[in-house]
Amino acid sequence: MNFIYIGLIILLYSFQTLFCKLFSDRYPGKKELVSPVFCVIQAVFITLATYAFNGFQFHVSPLTLLFGILNGLILFGYNTSLIKAGTLGSYAFLNVCLLYGAILVPSTYGIIFLQEGITPLKILGIFMMLIACAFMNIEEIKLKDSSIKYYIFCILLFLFNGAYCTIIKMQTIYFNEEKQSMIMITFSLMGIIALINLITKEKGSTLQAFKLNKKCFPSLTLCLISATLAINLLMYILPLIDTAVLYTVQNGGVLILSALYSVFLFKEKISLQKIFGIIVAVISITILSI
Repeated sequence: MNFIYIGLIILLYSFQTLFCKLFSDRYPGKKELVSPVFCVIQAVFITLATYAFNGFQFHVSPLTLLFGILNGLILFGYNTSLIKAGTLGSYAFLNVCLLYGAILVPSTYGIIFLQEGITPLKILGIFMMLIACAFMNIEEIKLKDSSIKYYIFCILLFLFNGAYCTIIKMQTIYFNEEKQSMIMITFSLMGIIALINLITKEKGSTLQAFKLNKKCFPSLTLCLISATLAINLLMYILPLIDTAVLYTVQNGGVLILSALYSVFLFKEKISLQKIFGIIVAVISITILSI
């Protein structure tokens, strides 16, 4: 049953990525405003939806409040680093960095602090997924003339994404009954920071940035629904499955589906390197599922 849940999480997060790209492509305003506008809308939607999922209740302890605030700041740092790195260098390389962070940081936490068993088979599965991530992006990686700033933001992406996943895991360990409250705090704070950032950039024309057209509204709606269901399902399943296995399979599965979407929906050519990466990722998921 747990792997059915993992399959749903993979599908939902892949939908979030897909529909977020479609929304970004169809957003009618300035392209540099896509991220803060999306963050504000996402924060409002996920906070209200999670509040409803939780029976319109909000209970928070000091530790949950701390986790929520930390993750809200981390989310903002992640979004900022993603934008900065994306404008300075290879998107494929930064994608590898954030995927590695999501796999390695929480896995290390689980092994060291939660005494989750580490077997040779698990090590092999994780290693193969890291190899798969590299091969699925290697063709687009172009690091020539990349600045030091670019590498700094890539390192920050690795750390931010890893820390975000780790704190979510910590919440389910210490105060699992308040997991929805932490989601609400996290996204509310991230939305507030994004709104302040947007107001600073646009000043008198902030509301104009939220004017959407009919083309982008369906993709935005589907993205928000997918993201809300994904984060709530992830929080439910986290206490039930080994951290290293869950995050490795989840991120690898999303990577595979994203590659397939790019081929079948966006008509991108698939190379031998990507095919090899997909095959290795599938083998890794199979090994970790044993």
